[in-house]
Formats: sequence, structure tokens, C-alpha cells
Amino acid sequence: MTFTYRAMILSTAIAMSGGVAKAQDIIFSGVSTTSDDYQLGVVWSGIAREAGLSMTVVENGTVAGMRKAALGEVDMVGVGAPHYLDAVDGTGSYSEDPEDLREGYKTMKAILALPVGMAQYVARSDAGIESFKDLAGHKVGIGRPGGNAGKVTETLFQIHGIADSVQAQAIEYGPALDQMAASTMDATLVWGSIPTAVIDNASRQMELRFVSPDPTTLEEFQSTITNGEYYVYQRVPADVIEKAYEGRVAADGDAYFWTFPYQIMVRGEIDEEIVYQLTKALWENIQKVNDASAGLSLVNLDEALTSISAELHPGAARYYKEIGRM
Repeated sequence: MTFTYRAMILSTAIAMSGGVAKAQDIIFSGVSTTSDDYQLGVVWSGIAREAGLSMTVVENGTVAGMRKAALGEVDMVGVGAPHYLDAVDGTGSYSEDPEDLREGYKTMKAILALPVGMAQYVARSDAGIESFKDLAGHKVGIGRPGGNAGKVTETLFQIHGIADSVQAQAIEYGPALDQMAASTMDATLVWGSIPTAVIDNASRQMELRFVSPDPTTLEEFQSTITNGEYYVYQRVPADVIEKAYEGRVAADGDAYFWTFPYQIMVRGEIDEEIVYQLTKALWENIQKVNDASAGLSLVNLDEALTSISAELHPGAARYYKEIGRM
């Protein structure tokens, strides 16, 4: 389907929805069947069913999922906080979208922030690297050439005062971990959830350790990078790391990984009562979500509204106000 055709049917799709979706029509679009947001959707759909609601979970990827939501083809979708702004402004991966699609993005509202993909720094345990500053003098993979992760990592090197001494290498994390196994690289950035398959596999070949940015640098970090107000240092408890990697990856206490909230969005046209009931059902059964996977164990009310870049849906806002979170 071309962008032009998408734009032509946008108003028709919304009109056919009548501005209000019935409970049995809620469609949750996840990135893939292995992604945290898709897994959330699966658990959430079971919780919704028990509450008398119905949710169908499908996979579309992020950008395609956003476009389908703007067209009224799906009702809920996840997107990174800064990437939602790209959608609205027609930048980044959404630079070729027509104005009508951007208008559709603008009507979307947030329900909660989800901690999913995170930038994790992992080092060989025998490299003598125990803090972020210890990366000085070492060969470190910083992600694919020209990627945003590498730019952010270089900013962190500057903030920690080691930019002139780190041997930064622009390289994908798979090959970087291969070099670490061959003892020709000491550490690398890996983007993913908890656990991340490539780290899990690598930990069976060599002893690894997570290395965290200094948590006290967060304010400087946010003020230095583009759209920094939407970036956070996600705290991952030591017991979650222990359980996820069965003790094969060390961490000196809780670890911190930089990321941005992956906010769950809903079309603004969805009825307030439906979104209220879905939000209420989720949080009143959050233990079921937390128990589903190590990655989903990080979902919590304290960070549900952290650094989101979109207006809350009235139904979600109603619930958060009801429990004193707003």
C-alpha cells in the first residue's frame, strides 16, 4: 500500500470507526512475537478477557504499526518517546509520510511507558573494567557506524572524562562480542532487553560483567544529547540480572542502562471508558505481567509516566488520577 493510498483512506478508516471502538475490536500491535511489547500485549489480552474486554495482538514492527494506528487499522501500538516526536514532525523514519498520516499521529495518546530496549555495556571480566571510567584505555564497541547509539556513547565518554583515552570502535555488537571472545576487544554496547540472547550466548564462552554509567551524571546526560529529556538511566536490579543470566554475567549491585521510554499509544478516538478499564485491569494485575518475563518484570507504576512525549489518553489519565499518580 503506497503512502498516497494510505493518506486517501485515512479519513475513511476513522469515519468507519465512528470515533469509538467497541471493546471487542481492540487490536494491539507489537513489534514482533519475541518483543517485550508483544509479550505485554499477550498477557494484557488475557487480563482484559477476565475483565470482560477483548484484545487481539498482532505484529507489525514499530513504524508500520504506527502507520496502521494512524489509519485506524489497529488501536494500540508501542513507540519510543523521541520516535513519536519524529512521527508527528515528519522526521527520522517518518520523513516520507504524508501530512494526513502525521495528523493521525497527532491524535494518538499515551497509556504508559514501558522499559524495553536498553543500551547495555558489557565487558570481559578479566579486562579490569568495573566502572564506566575504567573503559579508559580499552577498545570498546559502540554500535553500527553512524548509528545513534554510537553518538550517545561518545557523549557518555565525554561526560565521564574518558573521551580522549577510549579506543572507540564503530561495530555491530555481534562482531564486537566475537572480538571479545578472541580477546581483541574489551567491551561493547549491546542494545536489547533482559535477557539479551547475544549476551546470554557470549556468557557461555567468556566471563562477562555489566558496566554502568554513573547514575549521578543523568542530568548532565539529558542536557547534552538531542531530545535528552526523554532519555533515562533504567535501573535493573541485581536479582533480575542474576535470574536472567543464571549468574553468568556479573554486576556490582543494580545496573544502569540508558534508554528512552517505549510508550504504549492508543488512538485518541478510542472511548475513554474502554481505555480506563484496560488501564485499570493492567495495573491491578501487574504481577501477572511482571511474572511473564525478566524484561516485563521491570514494568512498574513508579516509572509508568516517566519521560513520555505524548499527552495521556483521558481514560488512562482518569485511572492515574484515581490512584493518586497524577
